[in-house]
Parts: sequence; structure tokens; C-alpha cells
Amino acid sequence: MKIKGQHLSLVSISFDTFSGFSELVCITDVANEILYVNPALKKRAHPDSVIAGKPFLWESVSLSDFVDDNTPQEFRKVHSAALNGWFDLRVHLSKAGKDKPVIVWIAKDADSQQVKVKAPSRGKEIKAGKDIYHKLFETSPSGILLLDENGNIIDVNQSLCASTGYNPSELIGEHVSILALPENFKHIAPHINQILSGKILKHEVTSRRKDGTYYYSLLVESAVSMPDGKLAVLSVSNDISERKRAEFALRDSEVWFKAIANYTANWESMFSSEGRIVWTNPAAERFTGYSPDEIIAMPDFIEELVARPDRQKAREVLMAALKESEGQDHFFRCIRRDGTFFWLSVAWMHIRDEKGNLIGIRTSGQDVTLRLEATQALKSSEKLYRLMTENAPFGMAFFEIDGQEQLIFTHANPAADSILKIDHSLISGQEIEHAFPSVKGTDVPEKYLNAARDNKTWITDKLVLNTQDGESIFEVKAFQTLPGKMVAIFADITKKIHTEEQLRASRQLFETLARMAPVGIFRTNEKGDTTFVNPKWSALCGLSYSEALQNKYVSAIHPEDRDERIKEWQYAIKHKIPVISEYRFIRPDGSIIWVQGQAIPEMADGQVIGYIGTITDITELIETQNDLRAAKEKAEASNSLKTTFMKNLSHEVRTPLNGIFGFAQLLGSGDYTPEENKEFVGFLELSIARMTKTIDNTMELSLLMTGNMQRNDALFNLGNLMQEISRTYKQNAEKKNIEFVVKSPLKQGLMVIADRMMVKRIVEEIADNAVKFTDAGKVTIDYRIEDGLLNIVIRDTGQGISQDYLPHIFEPFMQENVFSARANNSTGLGLSIVHGLTSLLGGSINAESKPGKGTSIFLRLPVKYNSTTLANEPEKADISANGEKVPVILVVEDEQINMLFVKRLLGKFNCRLIEAISGKEAIAAVKNNPDVDIILMDIRMPGMDGYQAIEIIRDINPTANIAAVTAYGGASDREACLKAGCVDYLAKPFHSKDLFAMLRRVIQWPPEEK
Repeated sequence: MKIKGQHLSLVSISFDTFSGFSELVCITDVANEILYVNPALKKRAHPDSVIAGKPFLWESVSLSDFVDDNTPQEFRKVHSAALNGWFDLRVHLSKAGKDKPVIVWIAKDADSQQVKVKAPSRGKEIKAGKDIYHKLFETSPSGILLLDENGNIIDVNQSLCASTGYNPSELIGEHVSILALPENFKHIAPHINQILSGKILKHEVTSRRKDGTYYYSLLVESAVSMPDGKLAVLSVSNDISERKRAEFALRDSEVWFKAIANYTANWESMFSSEGRIVWTNPAAERFTGYSPDEIIAMPDFIEELVARPDRQKAREVLMAALKESEGQDHFFRCIRRDGTFFWLSVAWMHIRDEKGNLIGIRTSGQDVTLRLEATQALKSSEKLYRLMTENAPFGMAFFEIDGQEQLIFTHANPAADSILKIDHSLISGQEIEHAFPSVKGTDVPEKYLNAARDNKTWITDKLVLNTQDGESIFEVKAFQTLPGKMVAIFADITKKIHTEEQLRASRQLFETLARMAPVGIFRTNEKGDTTFVNPKWSALCGLSYSEALQNKYVSAIHPEDRDERIKEWQYAIKHKIPVISEYRFIRPDGSIIWVQGQAIPEMADGQVIGYIGTITDITELIETQNDLRAAKEKAEASNSLKTTFMKNLSHEVRTPLNGIFGFAQLLGSGDYTPEENKEFVGFLELSIARMTKTIDNTMELSLLMTGNMQRNDALFNLGNLMQEISRTYKQNAEKKNIEFVVKSPLKQGLMVIADRMMVKRIVEEIADNAVKFTDAGKVTIDYRIEDGLLNIVIRDTGQGISQDYLPHIFEPFMQENVFSARANNSTGLGLSIVHGLTSLLGGSINAESKPGKGTSIFLRLPVKYNSTTLANEPEKADISANGEKVPVILVVEDEQINMLFVKRLLGKFNCRLIEAISGKEAIAAVKNNPDVDIILMDIRMPGMDGYQAIEIIRDINPTANIAAVTAYGGASDREACLKAGCVDYLAKPFHSKDLFAMLRRVIQWPPEEK
């Protein structure tokens, strides 16, 4: 190395030469990187500062300061920030190793008296001091600040300016807080005081740049003496942002991987090479009920956690794993803390050191209890399916479509072999007409192919085929099992048909004998409908043969006995048991006779096919018994409300049933003119309506009494509601020649918030009673709103109510004049329901009446309304038929008679009907017929019910018009159907006009009949 053109003393040395020196010795290369420090310097210096490869210690000395001769160079009052002091320094140039040049720095502490920098007396010293200061600030890679005792910046170097983004003029004179974060301002003054007291501070800080961004610094701060004798703070900073970011990333990574291990859903564990659990994650407690610490502390975790039958297996698997055997999906039944069991699937991997030695095992466990249970359930289901197929009493033949669209026979169950007397395994794989030649020339192959390919179920109750036994008759149902596959379920009913023919002959013989019998004889089918009566029976009850068929004979039973007779007869039919009873007949001439009726089931092949019974005149016997019981009956005449309720309910059901059965018999006889039949239909409709109302009233009263009735408040047009009620009852009033008036001072468009259905029900029931029990005069409804209450007064000029009976009119089945009530088809439940609904709405009701003067009902119901809000409901326009498009109607109904009824009603119009007998068939029909205009959906069906079908159909076609047609007739049922996605609702039983009205509301079809 040349210094000012000369070589210094290049003497080869050994570093150990300086080990015993008391002076502070440091050896560097020519680039000023430290190669060696002796023990004395190590003891004097901060350990982190004096390490090989780091910058040298004497910042203020440059080799350019050396003189030209070869003597060692000496410097006095040289400062070292790393050693925090002033020193006298000698410098030698030497060699080490392969003649590599090195610099030997030998220093000792300067006298304390000389530490303070005084103004130089010689020009050379002044120049040297300036040069040292200049080199220290301008060439140092570290950022340097010089602060006065108040924290004001005296000087800065370029490195610090580069780190902060300021230039020196922007910093000098400013307080050091310009570089600090606000939360660190409070530490500045205490730190300066500590430094000025002689303490060296080394700490990490977050500093602020000019642009507002942050960086991390390692500060080494010490006191220095200024030329004027004052102490200042020398702050040397190194940017450690990269190191801090790496530390943060490492810390985040450690937290992340720890979270993964601790919070994974699997049960993770670490085993030592000896087979002990040394770590397990928190999921272990969710699996076992034991905390990780409890599991780690277990002396034998297999004994504690593994079920007894699997413990030996668990030990064997663990030993195999410790012998470095890989493994996964080993299943063990484990025990939780609470004693319950679960299945655990375990996999593991080996943990090895750098040399490949096994140091532990990492395991991962999953709770597979549900998966194993599902697998077992699937196996059980498949086994059950096989058992059902193999043991079914009917034949099952399976087919599938091949690649050439041919229907191929695949297999059959044992019952099919037995019925057809062939081994079906011999014809497996053949095309249907080759496998079963008897179906050639029939529509069976086409029907089966449609079932497999298009999911079109085919049912026939009389398929005649030639078999080995000759001509046989079969019942067949063919349906798709999977796309392209189908099964035909069939039964040989040849014997059944022949038996029925023999039975008909036997019945003819029976009827001949019965005509000659001295007692009344009757016969019914399995449903209890009368199919035969002998002449003696007709003579006793006064009905002709045709009048007695089906259930029309009920009309001859005394009204007081009729309901009970129907009830006991239905019970006997349901349970297939004999029945015996005593009841009265009213003959056409008005005479009454008592008869004893008895009937027993008629059996054929172990099945009930009907009933055979007799009636005997016991009038004289009954009259004698009545005389004996009169006194007792008089004493027991008072019954409890419950008994009265049930008897009246039974009566109210049987009364319309008598009309239904009676007029149904008349219609079925064919003996009457079309005009008479039309009249009978009208009476039949009235009876059905009355029975339906009785059932609805009873259900509604039950909901009210049990507290299950729910109110559904909504905004509606009060005037429209009252006009709707008026239109209904004005017609009824006109039929009786009485006036019906609805009046109110309110605006027609006033909107209110209340339960519209309940308000309508209350007003209609009171109006219905008023019209029924008024023979002359008028019925008036006056309504208005005052103080948040809807006040309704309904007055009539009818029969009136006595003061004794008036307090009881809201009790069930309470009617002052029973004969008048029956004449007006009143059930006695209406006002009780009115009272319950009024209470549910938070209102009140009371009545005023005088016999012969009429009755006034005062109703007060809380409502919410806005007097300025008018209805925006458009008037309903007349609906005309659209002759350009034939509507497509899907009828979903599992009951054949109901399906037939709807088909007959709609059959007289031009429409296309699609039938489905289940929810699954309905879904398939919607998929196959996207042009369906409306779906008439039954709710209660076997398998998938209507609600489930509606939900799936809504996914397929969100805009489909679905109307519920169901026997669930309560208010809550209607709301449930509408909530499920129906656009309208119709309760069974229903009149044809109700069905047509609903269709017009939804699809504006069919047209109004002229």
C-alpha cells in the first residue's frame, strides 16, 4: 500500500504477538475491516462492536494523514464511537499470512484532562481537527447527528440525510423530535439527560422520514465535548428496516404456523421416538374431552383413549410406526371423557434429523364416525333392497335400453320365476320381444320403452297374455328406476277375476233367497255402501229399493238417531267388526218404528268384501223399555258442556251427510228428470257446504280454544271488504224479501292495518245469523272508525233473544230455539268463534235484543289507519277467455276420485290436462312441460308432500303458477300454503264455481259462462 508515495514498514507478524499487550490492539486489512482484536480491547469494547469483518474503530483517522517516512505514525486525541472515548493512537503497516498487508492499530486511553477539545493553538492541529470531523460526518456509512443539550440538531451527515429525505439545512437548528414519532416525544429529554450524565445508550427506534413514512434504526448515543467546552450528544444510527421486516415476517410466520397446528380441525399430535405424546393440538379436547396437557400427562394414552377391543391393534400399529413403517387410514374406536365412543382414522409421517435418524412421529386424526355409519347404512339399505326384491310376493322384471335404443331384459326376482314358471336367467340379455314372445303385437314393448326412456309410468289392471298355463290376466305397473332403466311390477290376477265371477253368481242366489225372508235383509260393499235390500226391509222403513241403495237409506232414520247410527256404522267398517244397534225409522206417512239392526262382515279369501245384515221391528219392546227408563232419563237429562258439544257436533256432521247420501242416491238412481236432478244437485251442494262449514267451524274453534290461532295483520281496503260482504249477503237477504244495507261515513278508499281474514270472518258470521233469523224487515251494517277503533253495529229486525238466554249466546252450540236453528242450518258455533276472534284481535263484543223486536251486535276492533291514505287497488275487470291459446294444467292429486272429479270439471273446456299422482311425478311433469300455465297441487301425499314439491318446482321455474288444492282447510293452512310459494289456495271440498273462480284469478281462464 502506498501512502503519499512511500511504503510503510512491511514487517511480517503473528497475531498472537499482541495477546499479552495491555494496550488496545486492533488489526485491520487495507479496506479497514477488522481482522483481529486482542483481549485487552475485547474487554474494553462493547462485545457486538468488535467482531471480525466489521468496520474498524477509528472513524476520524485516514491513512492519507500518514507522513512519508517509514516510522510508525502517531495520533493524539483520536475519538472512537464504538469504544466511546478518546485515545492516543499508533499505527503500523505489516504483513500476515501470505504477505497480505495489514494495519496494526495500538491505542491507549488519553488523559482525562485532554479529552475536552480545546481551541487549537497551532494551525496544524486546527486543520487535523476539522479534517477528522469532516471525515467522520461525510464518509461514515452510518447516519450521524450531533445534538446540543436541549435536543436541537447541531450537525448531520449525508448518510442520515439520505435515510430521512431531508437536506442538512432543513434539519440543522430543528429539534430532534422532527425525526421522531409523536408517541416517542416523551422519551427524548430523559434519554439526553442519561447520555449527558455519561451513559452510553444503544437502542432501536422507529424514525419518521420527511415524506411521513417510517424506518427502523439502531442508535448508539454518547456524550462528546465540543470545542467550546460544552457537552453534546453524538447519535450514530444504522438503518435496520430490512432486518426488522424480516423479524416481523418470521414472527408472523411462526404465529401462522402455530395457528395452523393449533386450530386445524384434525387431531394433530407429535410422538417421541419412544412412543410418548410430547405435543398435541387443542382439537384433541374437542375429540376426546381431555385437554392437551391431560393427554400429554397420561402414562398410557392407549389405555385411556382407545376402546378395549382396539387397544392391542393400536399398540401394534404404534410399534410398527416406531420401526419406521409408513401408514395411513388406520381406524380405531376411541373413548371420550364422558364414556361415549367415536371412530378415529389415523395417518402419520416420520420426523427425522439432518442425518436421517428418526426423532419423532407426526400424526393426524379425523373423526370418521359419521362416514362409517353412512357406509354401514348404505350397505344395510342395499341388503334390504335385495331382500325386498327377492322376497316380494309380486313379480319384478328389470329392463334397460342398450346403445341401439333396444329394450333389453336384465333380470327378474324369484316371484317372477314362480308366476311365469320360467327361469329368467336363461333369457337375460335378450331384447324384450325375444325374451317374452307373448308381448309381440301388444303395446307392452312401447310402454316399457317410454317408461325407461321418458320416465312415463304405465299402469294397467287387465293385461291379457298367453302363458304356459294358457291365457292369463295381469295387473302391471311399469316405471323408471334410473334414466334408461325400468322395472315392471306385475301380479297374476286370473284367479281373482274368476273368483269375482263366481261371487257374482253367488250373490244372485242370495238375492233370490233374501226376497222370501220374513225379516229385513240388506247387503253392502266393503265401504259400507248399500247394494241390496229385500222387500221386507222396504216394508219396514218405507223406502223403495232404489231409495235404499248406497247410503240413501239414512234419510229414513230418525234425525235424533241418524248421526249416532252413521258413526257406529263407520267405526264397524273401519275395524271390520260386527255391529248391532237399535234406532228409529220415520216412514213416509210420518209413523215411527223402532228396529234392531245387526250386520256381520262378509268374507272371501280371508278378506272383507262387504256386510250382510238384518233389521227387526222392536217397536213394542222399545216402548216398554222407554216407560221404564223415563224416570231415570229425566234425572240424567242435564249433560256437561263437553257431552253437549260432542253430540251436537256429531249431529251437525250427520245431518248434512244424510242429505249428501240421500240426494246422491236419488241422482244415482236415474229415475228423475234433468230438472229434478239439477234440484238434487243444489240440495247436495247445500249439504256439502253445511258439513264443510261445520268442520271448519269446529277446527277454528279448536284453534281458538287451544291458543293456536295466529293473527296476520296487513294493509287492506276496508271499504272493499265491506262491499264484498255486502254482495254475498245481499243476495241471501233478497231471497227472503228482506232489505240488506251497508253504510258508513268513511271514504271508500280508506286503508287499515288488521287481520283482514279475521275481520271478514267476524262480520260475515254476525251478518249470516242476522239474515238467517230475520223473516221480515231489514239487516243493517253501520261501520266507522273512532279513536283507533273500528266500530261495527249490525242490527236486524228478526226473532230476537230472551234476556235469560242473551248472556250465553257466545257459548258453543248455544241456540235458544233449536227448531228454528235447524230450519236455518245453524250449527251454534258461529258466535262462539266470533267471540274468540274478537278477543284475539284485542276487541270487544256485546249484544242487545228483545224477543220479536230484533237484535243489535256491537263490535269494537282496534285498527291502524291513515285517514289520508286511499286504496290503490284497481277494480277487478271482467275476464274474457283467450281463444288463441289452450291452457296447460298440471293436476297433482294422489286420490283417484278427486283426480276424476277435477278432470270432469275441466273436461268440458278446451284445455290440456297433465296428471301426476305424487310430488316426484309433478316435478318430472314440470321439467317435461315448461309451458304449464298452472299447477293444482295437493298438499298431503305419500312420499314427497306438496310443500317439498313446491320448493323444488320453484327452483326449476320460479315464475310457475302453483295453487294449493288441499283438505287442510284452516286459516293457518292457507297462510302456510301461500308462504310456501303458492299464488292461490282452494280448500276441499269445493264447488266447481270456486275452482273456476280461482283459475280466472290466476290464468284468466275459463271464460265466464253466459
